[in-house]
Order: sequence, then structure tokens, then C-alpha cells
Amino acid sequence: MIKRTLSLSFIGLGFAALFAGHAQAMSLLASVGQQDVIAYKVKSGDTLLELSRKYFVSSAGISEVARINQLEDADRIKVGQTLSIPRQSVKHWSSVAHVMGMSCASSFTPEQGSTQLVAGTPLHEGAWIKVPAGCHTSLLLEDSSTVRLPSGAVLRLSTLRKNALEKSPEVRLELANGRVELDVMKERSPLTPFEIRTPRSVMGVRGTQFRVGFSAETQGSLVEVMQGVVQTRGSADPEFVDLSQGMGVAIDASGKASTPETLLPPPQYASFSKSALQTGELLVRLQRMENADRFQADIATTATLSGLRRTEQWARPEFKIDRLINQAMFYQVAAVSKNGLLGEAAWMAFCAARVSPEQAGCSAVFETPLADVASIAFTLNRRTEASNQEVIRTTHLTALNGKFAVKDLRPGYYTWSLSYTLAKAAADQTGVYQSGAFELIALPASAP
Repeated sequence: MIKRTLSLSFIGLGFAALFAGHAQAMSLLASVGQQDVIAYKVKSGDTLLELSRKYFVSSAGISEVARINQLEDADRIKVGQTLSIPRQSVKHWSSVAHVMGMSCASSFTPEQGSTQLVAGTPLHEGAWIKVPAGCHTSLLLEDSSTVRLPSGAVLRLSTLRKNALEKSPEVRLELANGRVELDVMKERSPLTPFEIRTPRSVMGVRGTQFRVGFSAETQGSLVEVMQGVVQTRGSADPEFVDLSQGMGVAIDASGKASTPETLLPPPQYASFSKSALQTGELLVRLQRMENADRFQADIATTATLSGLRRTEQWARPEFKIDRLINQAMFYQVAAVSKNGLLGEAAWMAFCAARVSPEQAGCSAVFETPLADVASIAFTLNRRTEASNQEVIRTTHLTALNGKFAVKDLRPGYYTWSLSYTLAKAAADQTGVYQSGAFELIALPASAP
């Protein structure tokens, strides 16, 4: 049996070689000047002296604010006036990320020693995260943004801090290898930095869902945008490029970005049949797609894509399911282009129909590992061509061992959302908010 661990550290962990060219990518951020200042709207009674006492690192910030905003008289600022305040002049403190879910027995390795990593473990600025092959983990930031790290990812929380003038934390991540998937809170101010860097590229985010990949072996980067806008630039590129929803770009080892391309659309379920090689095994076929080099799926036992999870790739638009049960198994399926860009994902959930597919009463499991004894607000809707049917709406759901199940679901397309507060959350911490969708497909346990 191979022991798998997820390691985190505040020391180098031998990754220095992966960042040999990293200074070049970091220098690119200087041109994103908007994120170096905080926009503050002057309130009644405000003076620069009073703002300095409350928020500035030192009184030197007064003259700096006066210079940047071209104030003729630093003693006079107007109510409603918006001041640009240099970020480095403002007091800040540590923000905290929490481990939200993971699939392997894992350990946390701070400088002083090692301790078991569990759901809820707090992580701070400077932490390294290394996800072993076959494992995954997810992190929750204080503003409800989530960071998912698939198998093989190596990531550093290089900046994770807050200040009194902004609601959301400043976040800067460094990806040294593998992939990272981000769901950034849409209400974040565009002036509050949320950036991710690789040794060959840098990305600035404006409220979005996106993925970034970097191969330490080939030194190439990938950026794929599902929602919102990502501003990206290779280390050898003269300008940043805005990537909007449904677009992606590959960046080669020299730091040169390719022409942005449209991501491949979500694959669609076509049919199934009994496998000729294995008793009880089903072969699921997808509709054929032009320009697809291969297909990839993240497979999980829960609709939240946490807990037990694995990743598979197939050369053809088909895959095998070893065994079907009444509890749905979730597949997040996407096509991969010839440039290696992962397309838009389709959520499919497969379960066994005990009578007929139309009358199947399947169950779906949702994982809420940080809920503790908190009440969970949960909605589930089933969408048909004719209507949008509300299946569940509650604000008082309770999880058992970090999970809850919804039973007796018929095949169809479902959308869901859940939210809850953390038991030991700070006063300004948002809590957990997640949403998603899946197509529930019931197949007979004994296929033709």
C-alpha cells in the first residue's frame, strides 16, 4: 500500500529550482498599477490626519496620499471625494485560508514540526501546498472564494492579508506545478488584488471562475476562463491580454502566449451499453466533438466535487463505469484541445435505476466539512423544458459527519446552492457559499 500525504510548509521544500525564472514574471505586476492603490470614499468628519492615525503605517502616508491625489491643501478633503491610497501605506494583518476538503490522509508541516491536516486547518501567508499524485484538496478563503488543487499541484500562498479599508483579502498565489481551479467571489472589488503567477506568466482576476496550469517539466502555462475576465501576460509578451468567458490561452516555455482560442464546449451524453469485457461494467459514450484531442473527467462521490475524487483521461469520447449503485457518482467531463486547453465542463451524475430510468429514485450526496453544527441553507431545483421545479428550499439543514444526502431524485437537470457560516468565523468573514449543476442520468443496473 502506497502512503499518500499532502504536505504544506513555510520553508522552501526544495522548490527553488522551479522558480529560477520567477522574478521575471513577478516584475510584470508593476504595470497593473490600479491594484497598488486602495480607493477610499471620504466620509463626513474625515481628515488626512485622522485617516493616518486609523489606517496608515506611518504619518509619511499623508504626504504620499496628497501627492498621488494632487491635493493643493492636505488639510482639506471633501465628503464624497475618492482618494487613491497606496496599498503599502495601509496597515494590514494576516488573513486565513481553511482546508475545505481533501481526498487523502494528509499532513501539515510547519517549520516547528508536523501535525495532521484535517478539514478546517487554518493556513496563513507563506504556506506551501504540495498535492501528491492521486489526491486533491480545496481551500476556503475569508471572502468565500475557493481554491481547488488537483493531483500533482504545487502552490504557495505568497500573499494572504487584509486591511481595514477593504472587505476582501489581498490574495497572491504562486503555482509551481500542476493545475489550480479558482472560484473567486464575484463581489470582490476590482482594485483588491487577486493574482496567480507561474514562472512564465501572471494573471489578474476580476470576479471569475478560471483555471491555471503550469508544467515544471515543459515550463508551459495554460489559462482557461469559465466566467468573468482574466488579465494575463506571458513573461515575454509586451502587453496584457483580457481573456473573457469561454476563452483560453497557452503560454510556451519562452513566456510567449499563443493566440487566444475559444474553449471547446461541454461534452454531451449520447448512449450506453454493456461492456463486452467485464460483467456489470457499462460503457458510456459521449457525442463526438470536432477538434477534441482527448477527454478528461474529475470523478467524485459528492456533488460538491470534494471527498473521494480521481481524475481520468480518455483518447476516445467514451468511458467505463465499473459498478452503478443508487447513490449518484459525479463526473465533471471536459474535452481537451490540441493545445492542451481544458474546455468547458459538463456535470453528469450516474446512478442505477432499480425499476426503470424514468422512475428511478436516486440519491445525491453533498459535502459540507466546515459546517459543524451550523444550519445550512440549501436549495435544489429540477429544470425541464416546460418548467423549473423547486425540489428543496430550507435554511435549517444539518449535516452528519460533514455530509448530507438528498434522496428519491428522478433523472433530469438539477441546479443547487448551499451556504453556511463557520463556527469560529471572524466578524467580517463571509462563510461558505457553493453552487453548481448536474444532469442526473439513471441507467439500468443490467444493461442490454
